[in-house]
Amino acid sequence: MAVLAALGGVASTYVNTLGDAVHAALGLPGATQWAAGLHVIWIVLAMGILRKPGTGTFIGILKGAVELLSGNSHGVIILLIDVIAGLLVDFCFLLFSNKRNLLPYLVSGSLASASNVLVFQLFATVPLNILGLSAILILFVVALISGMVFAGVIPYLLVNTIAKAGVVKFPEQPTRHKKIGWSILAGVFLLSVLLAGYLLLTYQGSPTIQITGALENPCEFPEKGLILDQVSRKMDYKGILTEYSGYPLVKIIEYTNPVSGADTILLEASDGYAFLIGIEELLSNDNILLVENSRGKNTSFDIVGPETDKAWVRNVTKITVIASEDLTITDIAGETHKLEPDKWVTEMDSAQVALPDRSQKLQGVPVWKIIEAYTTDVQPKKVTFTSEGKTSVLLWSELNNNDDLRIFTVVEEEGITFALAEMSGEVHLFPLTQIEIE
Repeated sequence: MAVLAALGGVASTYVNTLGDAVHAALGLPGATQWAAGLHVIWIVLAMGILRKPGTGTFIGILKGAVELLSGNSHGVIILLIDVIAGLLVDFCFLLFSNKRNLLPYLVSGSLASASNVLVFQLFATVPLNILGLSAILILFVVALISGMVFAGVIPYLLVNTIAKAGVVKFPEQPTRHKKIGWSILAGVFLLSVLLAGYLLLTYQGSPTIQITGALENPCEFPEKGLILDQVSRKMDYKGILTEYSGYPLVKIIEYTNPVSGADTILLEASDGYAFLIGIEELLSNDNILLVENSRGKNTSFDIVGPETDKAWVRNVTKITVIASEDLTITDIAGETHKLEPDKWVTEMDSAQVALPDRSQKLQGVPVWKIIEAYTTDVQPKKVTFTSEGKTSVLLWSELNNNDDLRIFTVVEEEGITFALAEMSGEVHLFPLTQIEIE
């Protein structure tokens, strides 16, 4: 159980990346959920091998813990998702007396895989109107089919193969084990309900949004002096055309009058999630809306419409306008460029980075991808990194295709700085001010 949970927890990060890549290539409705079953295959496989009540739940807890502690961007919600998936696998296997058939694998795999759509909709996605309900249905069906194939048929074939090879033997399950199983399910279900209630209360949005940073007129939205009409936009969300109504974010930011040099906007949610968009995108993309949910004291706001789904933020509590500090990149020809972090959001992954005065979860881009973007026909030999008089020289052979070493974006109200650090959290240089490609 420990081995399969660890493998599943680590693999899920790469499954997410693979799923996003296929969705970007195909762009079909619901394509983001085609790999949902690959997240659950480990739970069903363990249940198929051990066939003991509580196995699925235990794997779900362990797998969720691995994902949470390894820096999954969804935070504690991922633990709830995995626990519910494990509960469903346990529950479905308990319903069938003959666990050697394909049916318990299909039912448990499909329901456990599709459950993530409902949990994410409840806690971590943008608001939905009547058109959005059809989007959720499409995502649910795609995840259900993915679960049947990847978390149903494949584990069934694997378990039967290792059984025929004599690696495992399956004794009949005593009745008392079923009673133990139902007790375990009831207990974990109660804990899941309590966790879900805690998350709903903790992550509840704010009825006002603090808009601050490099502004001449910071304010709280809604603002009495700012009168805006809502507009409606049809946008592609997770491969599905959905209509949203809200306030244009560009009008709100214009009202606050950003200072000269302001180039980035940080969107922060009640659960601690944060993401960047550039002022340039805000000015050119009129789909970016601040959508209001509910009324009165239960009001909250969501951001919809940015080019990357990662910037669609639910329960926004704070919007910070930032003037970035320069990180200059000198290419082989001697020309200088300024690193613009908002242009790299699709390449970013998060990690807990040990800055000199604190440990902070940051978004980082692999160094080699940035270097490659500023390299033409001549392959670089080495790269020099500079920070307040300190330098670090690395050969291109050490950097090429090395996804571990990254340039992390450190966002504060005073501005944006950069750190050269590893995904493990070890910092090489901070603040990073210059990169020279030779």
